[in-house]
Amino acid sequence: MSESENEQKLASELKSRILETQERNKLKRLLTKRLRDCGWKDKIKKRCVDKIRTEGVENIKLDQLEEYILTHGREAVPDDVKVEILQHISSFLDKHISQLEKNVK
Repeated sequence: MSESENEQKLASELKSRILETQERNKLKRLLTKRLRDCGWKDKIKKRCVDKIRTEGVENIKLDQLEEYILTHGREAVPDDVKVEILQHISSFLDKHISQLEKNVK
């Protein structure tokens, strides 16, 4: 099996493991909680209201507001929340990747 095929199989096995262990749902719940705790949702809501007031409700389209939210929403996530989520992902990978590599080879 080529290295590329091994990488593809490893990625597939990793996706399966993430689903089996409910890790994705755990991360989503953690992220939601942390964003709520730090007031992120309220900040984004205020930015949206300000944007609508600035543009005028009749002049702004839903897709424009969606793009605005996506851009500013990502920027507004506090660094400590990003670090915490990345640490959880890294821990999960450290725990499972060596087992999966053995299974793939």
